[in-house]
Amino acid sequence: MEKYKVRIEAERFIHNDLSNCANWYATQVEKKFESEDTTAVALDMMSALIFTAFSIEAKINFVGWKLLEEGWPERANLKSKIKLLAKILEMEVNWGERPFQTIYQLKKFRDTIAHGKPEIIDVTKVVDVEPEVWATLKGQWEASVNKQFVVQCREDEKDIWEMLLGAAGIEAHKTLTRGGHYLTVIPND
Repeated sequence: MEKYKVRIEAERFIHNDLSNCANWYATQVEKKFESEDTTAVALDMMSALIFTAFSIEAKINFVGWKLLEEGWPERANLKSKIKLLAKILEMEVNWGERPFQTIYQLKKFRDTIAHGKPEIIDVTKVVDVEPEVWATLKGQWEASVNKQFVVQCREDEKDIWEMLLGAAGIEAHKTLTRGGHYLTVIPND
């Protein structure tokens, strides 16, 4: 039986896969609105938002890892990580303006979905007009599930990514997953 010497080298960066998923769902949202067939578009918007949130955090972790390697606090909360990167890279972060305001809103949405808790509403009131009861049945998180917010999140993710890469001096091609393997037959003696 032949023996093989195998060498594998790879750098796998999940932010690429997450960003691709977010982009896929955002593209589906655009197509559905263009065709006016919005069947299940809310599910596509939710998916686009969730994958965008995952992608942003993975990209922030990537830049932090490139700068601090094993010293990067991967388990810290997102806001703390952004503040740390801002300090290291001497960047200005304004949480009241895009793109960071968007990221903050998206993170809240993501956390609400990820940590799903019951929301109990029990209201009785007298009104002079026929009430719109359907709005009452919507969860607070559903306000974020709209085409405009999906587009805004995708744009702001791109802006933050370019901002971080530029400030950190990381070339875009160095953010891509890459790898290879080598196989050598070890001759039988």
